[in-house]
Amino acid sequence: MNARLAAILSGEARDPAAILARAGLAPLGWLHHVGLETYLLPYATGLRRRHRLPVPTIAIGNLVSGGTGKTPMAELVGRLLQDAGHRPALLSRGHGGAGESAGGVLVVSDGAGGPIADPADVGDEPVLLARALPGVPVVVGRDRRRSGDAAVARFDPDVVFLDDALQYWQLEKALEIHLCDTRRPFDNGALLPRGLLREPPSHLRRASVVVLTRFDRADAVRQAASLARVKALAPRALVLTAIHAPVGWAGSDDGLAAVDAWSGARVRAVAGIADGAGFVDTVRRLGAEPAESCLFPDHHAYVTDEIEAIAAGGVDCVATTEKDWVKLASRWPAGAPPLRALRVAMQVDRPDLLAAKLEEAIAGFPSCAPDR
Repeated sequence: MNARLAAILSGEARDPAAILARAGLAPLGWLHHVGLETYLLPYATGLRRRHRLPVPTIAIGNLVSGGTGKTPMAELVGRLLQDAGHRPALLSRGHGGAGESAGGVLVVSDGAGGPIADPADVGDEPVLLARALPGVPVVVGRDRRRSGDAAVARFDPDVVFLDDALQYWQLEKALEIHLCDTRRPFDNGALLPRGLLREPPSHLRRASVVVLTRFDRADAVRQAASLARVKALAPRALVLTAIHAPVGWAGSDDGLAAVDAWSGARVRAVAGIADGAGFVDTVRRLGAEPAESCLFPDHHAYVTDEIEAIAAGGVDCVATTEKDWVKLASRWPAGAPPLRALRVAMQVDRPDLLAAKLEEAIAGFPSCAPDR
């Protein structure tokens, strides 16, 4: 989102054009709310049943459109499940890949050693997660009922977890993990397109777990306010806090350099994620000197001219995200500055409580045939 639109939606822009824009968008946000509640009513009354997979399903996502850390949280959940001795499989929509529009089910990883598909076909996030979780099968498809059935039939997991699936209403979930950015947990409080909310804040009540991410990026007043609001909206949920912790710099040799490896270096910061500005700020806080920033929309598909431009000389290194690295590394020009990806891990304050909540949901899952 560009700065002008963000200022309009947040209310920071107070010029006549901004005021008129907010007034015009407000009814559309209300219509979104009414339409959503109307759509969900048959599920709430039992007139329509959700599809149940034969294994427990764990969904990760957010109420706000944008980046709150769903991908690193999915990696953390996958590791916790593996550490507990489970055989998880991951389902993703494959946003941005050619397969998303084509439909069907595609296997990104069979769990035998990393991705076997191209991000251009299956999307950047599934390939990134397949690299991070080489022992976990990863399957993509717009229809998570079909991809879930396919994953269960082919890989025989005992639990399935889904990246960015809170708003996939057709599938029954044993546990929902809701992520909220501590700095703005519900954006401006309005639904799309007046704000960035996919659902109203009141829907947080269905959460099993709420994680306030980027907790370290908010001051003490905001931390306390966000915690209080979340606990009021989701009184029965486990509420955790988390930070996006830089782990190191990855390159094509699969080695991992220290987080301060590029301290003092002139870098070109490249990001095609929801919070590109946040990535640039992180690079700067790690001691590098961003000579320039090249920010693109989330899930951006890079074309040759763009790659040539961001691979130009004049810097010591091109710093990017792991999501972007999976799309850039194989096309990186010879002789260009080194391309390095900042590896980030989701660190929650009480991983033992999150692991226990996952185990509780799996143990409580009814062993019966799936609903059709």
